[in-house]
Amino acid sequence: MIRNSSLLFILVFLLFSCEAKHYYQDTKDVKDEWKSNQPQTFTFEVNDPKPSAVNIGFVLRNNTSYEYSNLYLFTKFIDPKGNEMIDTLQYYIANPDGSWIGKGMTTKEMMLVYRENLPIKDSGRYQLKVWQGMRTKNLKGIEDISLIVDKAE
Repeated sequence: MIRNSSLLFILVFLLFSCEAKHYYQDTKDVKDEWKSNQPQTFTFEVNDPKPSAVNIGFVLRNNTSYEYSNLYLFTKFIDPKGNEMIDTLQYYIANPDGSWIGKGMTTKEMMLVYRENLPIKDSGRYQLKVWQGMRTKNLKGIEDISLIVDKAE
């Protein structure tokens, strides 16, 4: 019994210590239809007095009504000084045989890397806007998208 309690304590400790490095984590619900003119906007604060770097990624949740094997995203990253970094990204979310890459039964979840070791030189408010960039104006099958910003190690 003591051994099981010790293992549980260690697992809980590791879980919370891993989460402590998140600068930011938030989820935006797109209600199963992501309109191309509706950006998902994420705003986070960095209050680190010394320059550092972050890893930024998305967690995408789609269901089986998503009709494509890939996903294009348009992004605009704005730093506290107003500098913008604009990207067009393509992610594959299904294999060539049609099987989903993400985990789950009817809702598939997968991590998409946006930026690794992105230098953060200034404290302040950062913003990331994300649009779906598919040719379909009302993209069905995407349930939500999350942004996770972690301190790079």
